[in-house]
Amino acid sequence: MGMARQRRGLAARRAGLGYTQERFAEALGVERSTVWRWETGAVVPLPEQRPRLRTALELTPAELDELLRETDAQHWSPTVQEPTDRTASSWDDPDEVLLQLHELQDSNIGDGQLRLLEDQVHRIIAEYEQRGPSELGPPTARLRRQVHQLLSGRQLLRTRCQLHRVAAQLAGLLGYMAINTGRFRLASAYCAEALHLATEIEDIDLQVWVWGTRSLGAYYQADYARAHADAARGHALAPNSPQSIRLLANGEARALGQLGDRAGADAAVERALALLDRYDIDPELTPCISFEPYGYARVAANAATAYVPLGDTPRVLHYTGDIDPAVEHADSDWSRALVRLDIATAVLRQQDADLEQALALGREALRVCADQPIRSVWQRATTLHGLTQRWANEPQVLEFTDQLRIWRDRPEVQAISGSTG
Repeated sequence: MGMARQRRGLAARRAGLGYTQERFAEALGVERSTVWRWETGAVVPLPEQRPRLRTALELTPAELDELLRETDAQHWSPTVQEPTDRTASSWDDPDEVLLQLHELQDSNIGDGQLRLLEDQVHRIIAEYEQRGPSELGPPTARLRRQVHQLLSGRQLLRTRCQLHRVAAQLAGLLGYMAINTGRFRLASAYCAEALHLATEIEDIDLQVWVWGTRSLGAYYQADYARAHADAARGHALAPNSPQSIRLLANGEARALGQLGDRAGADAAVERALALLDRYDIDPELTPCISFEPYGYARVAANAATAYVPLGDTPRVLHYTGDIDPAVEHADSDWSRALVRLDIATAVLRQQDADLEQALALGREALRVCADQPIRSVWQRATTLHGLTQRWANEPQVLEFTDQLRIWRDRPEVQAISGSTG
């Protein structure tokens, strides 16, 4: 039997005095689930609990006993009886109204638990570049499942909106982690969920962020046309949002660079920088998985990547030189490895290729990301190795090839090679 059909008088009395189940439990020093069990008829209050219960409900001992004796059978019949007074039947029962009010105010999650969930999202972001997606992915997935269980219950509208946002952020973070471990089908599913939840609560900035992550997934599957289209679709949602800085630099510019569209890449970088000038954003290197908008360091790093396939080594060196202090001082081994690989690839593509410098940077990138590899490092190291084959018999190329083979054979690297779904 459901709660609404047992000890309704007890629940109505509590609601009539302005208590939700959670607040009533706090007043009595018991768990909310205890109050719920009293009102469903599952248990009766212990003798030592009754004095405080009577005081809180402003009842005499006899009145409390009467409410506790109430059963479903006393107040409900399995068949609906035709009321004798048709005029009176058009009005609601006062206790029923108070009980329904209680049900509207009830929630299976309190403000404290909600704040804890939000704090856990912030902690995942803060720890991501130290612990990596392989370590953080499973506990984040468990947290997502817990939030979905909460969403299946009842919440106030304000609380439900906040819970939707937490659920959307967790799905988005998991989509990003799945991309970095080569689980592209799973990433697509997570992003679809995040986009649905963000759309339900009309969080435009979060929707834009998810489109940026979808674009990232397409980019690392070498589907550069779709990477550009996804970024452009997100940008169209909110062209002036600070989140669009990421879409222009990380999404459009990099994809257009891979497609050989120099003019398009130039325009995307210029628009990203122009939009960046409109906001007061920390220029330092923010965590790669953050929901914060891109600052200059992230924009410049992505601009450098965009110009690598276009063979514009001076632009690559300009942007990487701009951010070198920020990268070296940031707590991000991935950023250091990626910048080194971009520079290495750029100097190999220039007319007077510097093989020695390129491979020294490549070896350093592999060393930096030995324990916490991600898909982007794997992809850029593979690209660099391909470019070295014109000097395949040179000793430093053989050394780099050997180091890359050993690196790829590590279980951590094999896990992000893209063989999983």
